[in-house]
Amino acid sequence: MTSPSVQKTSRRITDGAREAGRSTAALLRNGGFATIGATDAAVTYVRKLGERAEQMREDLPGLKTLRDPNELSASLRELGSTVEGRFDALAGRGREVVESLQRSRPVRDAAERSRAARSQAEAAATNAARAGDAASDAAQEAVAAVGDDAAVDYDALTVRQLRDLARERGITGHSEMNKVQLVTALRNA
Repeated sequence: MTSPSVQKTSRRITDGAREAGRSTAALLRNGGFATIGATDAAVTYVRKLGERAEQMREDLPGLKTLRDPNELSASLRELGSTVEGRFDALAGRGREVVESLQRSRPVRDAAERSRAARSQAEAAATNAARAGDAASDAAQEAVAAVGDDAAVDYDALTVRQLRDLARERGITGHSEMNKVQLVTALRNA
């Protein structure tokens, strides 16, 4: 169940996206790029902070006070447009950063190594599962061929093989037993 605050935020995002003529998915996707772009812009801003402080000191006397409600409303609309434009600019900047990283040779090499490692891990897991199945099948065939419990060397079998035998023989709780418990249960069955 989603909390009311998450639902309310989700509705606000969806409503805001509709008002702006954008889909929610596009807004969220661009939000990710805008975050990357904003981070890049923040780094650039911090690097130029001294210059900006001097510029702000010079601009300070020129600021005017808004007293007319119509002027305030117009200023807020202008601010909304400015924010939307800045958001789009940051999303574009974020896309450029991501594309630059994707073109980067070290990133491509790392992605390729990651894909190769994942493939090798999947292959190893498949081979291990096949080997385990083959060993289990061999143990079952050996037990079936011998037919006599006295001839079966339970101590030489793996826990998985012992659990398979216990399951076949209807021993309850076999999945929770350790090797010693499984051997004892099989010998007493």
